[in-house]
Amino acid sequence: MNKFLVISFAVFLFGCSGSVNECGVIESKFIKNGKYFFAVNLSDRKYTGDQDEGGPMYSDAEVSKAIYEMKMAGDDFCFEN
Repeated sequence: MNKFLVISFAVFLFGCSGSVNECGVIESKFIKNGKYFFAVNLSDRKYTGDQDEGGPMYSDAEVSKAIYEMKMAGDDFCFEN
């Protein structure tokens, strides 16, 4: 019985997808091969709380055409990474 509980716990613990919500500011928008993307600055102090003067950290986020047309550069954006 104990083995079953330990294995069940391990599956639950390690079986999660591991996806993380990332938030930042849209720095630019672009279309590549018919797909829509935002270049998101993830190092914005508003989200990280980090006051160090490091360089910006960017991530490209693929979005639908509707989201692409709705958001502008400078808008906040969160996505699952």
